[in-house]
Amino acid sequence: MDDRVTGRSEGACAGDQRGPQEPQGGSVVTRREALQVLGMAAAAGCAFPHRLHAGSTDGDALDAALRRLQKQEPESRHGLSTHEPMAAEALCALGYSGRVAQWVDGYRGPALRLPPPSAPIDRRTWRAALGPDRAAASWEEANPRWADWNEFFTAELDGNAWQEVLDRWAGRLAPGMSGAATHGVIRTAHAARSLGRRDTPERRGELARGLAYWASSYEELPAGPVRRARYDRFADALAEVPLYWEAFGRKPEGRNIVEALRGVHTLERFDEVRDLMAEPADLSGAISALTATFTRVYLRHGTERDTIAFIHAVTGPASLRRMAPYLKAGTARAALPYAWQTAAAVFSAYARTHDLRRSEESRLTPGELAARAADNGDEHAIKFTEVMLAEHKVNPDPVYLAAAEDVVKRL
Repeated sequence: MDDRVTGRSEGACAGDQRGPQEPQGGSVVTRREALQVLGMAAAAGCAFPHRLHAGSTDGDALDAALRRLQKQEPESRHGLSTHEPMAAEALCALGYSGRVAQWVDGYRGPALRLPPPSAPIDRRTWRAALGPDRAAASWEEANPRWADWNEFFTAELDGNAWQEVLDRWAGRLAPGMSGAATHGVIRTAHAARSLGRRDTPERRGELARGLAYWASSYEELPAGPVRRARYDRFADALAEVPLYWEAFGRKPEGRNIVEALRGVHTLERFDEVRDLMAEPADLSGAISALTATFTRVYLRHGTERDTIAFIHAVTGPASLRRMAPYLKAGTARAALPYAWQTAAAVFSAYARTHDLRRSEESRLTPGELAARAADNGDEHAIKFTEVMLAEHKVNPDPVYLAAAEDVVKRL
């Protein structure tokens, strides 16, 4: 039985609660949707359409890095919060696969023990294994079922088409996209894109780990019956998102972005946010509009202290772009409201009414921006720049280049 989340089907009540549920129909793909998928495949980096260095591919560099990282388990630098596999894949996408080994060598952080297996995931009761232990003291303890999910997805991917596994579980997990401050969906998306270039055991292993992180950290944001008009523009819908700063004069309490996002549950009207946007005719265009909107949010609201949070408001939802070529059209379309809701939650938790008015123009070329990010070496600078350049490839809005230039300065 398939429990994929579905989109707004005809005849469905606009106020229906969405969550992991049964599909409403088949997966017939229209010509328009097929063209959209082809466009998103180019944007996702298949065959490196935005490669910036002629002749550059990831070759064996990514597999070697993943093999090395997987051998370190059950320990990992920075534990479940590690950025090593994601940054390595992003460097390859930027055309710098030759620097992957050196970057992994230089990645610093404590070696943390990953959660050990505790009990197999039951296919009939898998929902019970979703989500973190909010009372735990450390992030590894907060995701106690990660290893169980890793074993589950490893078995799922053994002998099955990885695209089918990704589609099934991206649909099921989409409502929990905000979990782990979007690290789970981001890691999954990097793995999916790498598999789109080359199917190897190491890349399947990374997909299993990404999905396991997404499932073990699964958290839904509040959503209720629609009580407001829907909008066609994200910028218009954003004006309706309640701000924590306005309600309480501060950002939510907590040690990290994960805990800050839980603060939006206390805000009146946040449960309306998911359904503020009308269903778009063009999914790829909607993803472009979403990432451009929150790239501007990053430039206008991201203080030095909150830079990473606003980066995740873009890179988390942009994961849908990377995964979409390997998802059924209905699965990708149904995930869009959760991508918007997740980005809006970061805005709600961290944004103030001020406008920092950073420049939305850059004189640097994409190649120069990629080089700066690679030279900078910060994992968020690399990942964010790669997203900015990939999105700019699809939608040549100068704001993406401006943000790529800005992030290297900040980090």
